Parts: sequence; C-alpha cells; structure tokens
Amino acid sequence: MGRARGFTLIELVIVIIVVSIMAAVLTPMTLSGLLAYNTTQADLVVLDKLRYATERLAREIREVNYNSSNGFAFAAPVGATCTAGTLGMCPNTMIFTRTFLDASGTASTATVTISNTGSAVKLAYSTPTVAAQTLTDELNGTTGLSFTYLTSDGVTTTTDPKLVRSVQISLTLRHNGSNYTQRTRVELKNIT
Repeated sequence: MGRARGFTLIELVIVIIVVSIMAAVLTPMTLSGLLAYNTTQADLVVLDKLRYATERLAREIREVNYNSSNGFAFAAPVGATCTAGTLGMCPNTMIFTRTFLDASGTASTATVTISNTGSAVKLAYSTPTVAAQTLTDELNGTTGLSFTYLTSDGVTTTTDPKLVRSVQISLTLRHNGSNYTQRTRVELKNIT
C-alpha cells in the first residue's frame, strides 16, 4: 500500500498563523486606502461644485447692462444696509439688470439676483419668474461669497458704477473641516 499524502496538523496551524498575520497587517492598509479614496472623491465633488458656481456667476456678471449716463446697471438689494457706496451692493449679494435674447432675436430685460443664503449661493431671474437655483450648498457661512468691484487698472476698488470695469468673485466652500477657495476676475462686457 502506498503512503497517504496530506498536510500535517502542524503545517495547517502554521499556515493559519501566517494568513492571520497577513490579514492583521493588510486590513488596516486596505481600509486606509479606501478612506483616502473616499476623501479624495468627496474633495473632487466639492471642487467641481466650486468650479461650476464660479463659472456660472462669471457668465452672468459678464452680461451686466451698461448705460453711458449711469454706468453698469447694479441695483441695491431691498432693505440693504451695506456700505458699498453708490453701487448699492452688499459684499455678498449682487443684483443687476441684463438683456436676454430669445430664439427669434427679441430682447428682454431681466433682473438677476445672486445671493448668499447661509450655506447656499442662489441665482434668480425676474423674467421668466422661476424659483432661485442653488449653485452650491456648501458655502462657508456669510463670508463665503464676496464681490470686489475694480476700475480699469485692475487694482483700485470702486463703488461708482461708471468706473467699474471688472468684478472679482471670491467663493469659499467648506467641506469636512477644510476650506476650498476660488477667486475669479470677470471683465465686464465692452462699453459702447
């Protein structure tokens, strides 16, 4: 009769011990890798929200109407008690008039309102009247959105709508204890 082959009890115990040691070492590394991946994905989502909100605000602000006698058509928020001078603009709210063209080329004027409502940046139009759109909902409090109005030199701030040539948007989002800030300068459309 041939000798039966197999594993001895000692060999099986040694394999179980080696596999247990490997599992004890590899499990924390795998979990930390998954945690890093989830954190990175969450950060990318926040950065995408930040980019979208900033680009959307820039696209709207670029279209502020201009009148040679009054300057750019900024308006004061109702009941505003801010000290932004003749622009009537609060540092974290902007209201202005712009012209839209429909598919047939007919122009219509609408008031655009960009506001900071706690943790959200909202964009609303007077015509057509629709509910305000939330551009992002992770704003870093009331200071997370601010506007700076600059003259043609790009350095000097102004509160005179006739002298404004660009607007700097500063947007800060907060996610998992980290702040993500983006600043964008918007050159207003050419004055004719």
